[in-house]
Amino acid sequence: MTPTKLGSMALICTLGLALSACAGDRSEEIAAQNEIDHQNCLELGFEEGTEAYGNCRLKLREIRAAESRRDSGGNFGVGVGIGIGL
Repeated sequence: MTPTKLGSMALICTLGLALSACAGDRSEEIAAQNEIDHQNCLELGFEEGTEAYGNCRLKLREIRAAESRRDSGGNFGVGVGIGIGL
């Protein structure tokens, strides 16, 4: 293997390791968000273990997912409109 190819391979491996480190362990972040959601639903008057409490938790998760898609540009689209003035 030539030195140039070897250097390229090393760079690719290093970048891969750096990117995987960014992904990291999200368990602490998820646990913190779960606690926040739990407290929010309790403060809104929902009783833990009820269907309404479960719906509250689900709705908070849906809102976060929608915000995440919006922030990441996940709603990209192209539209074509034709208007006829009468």
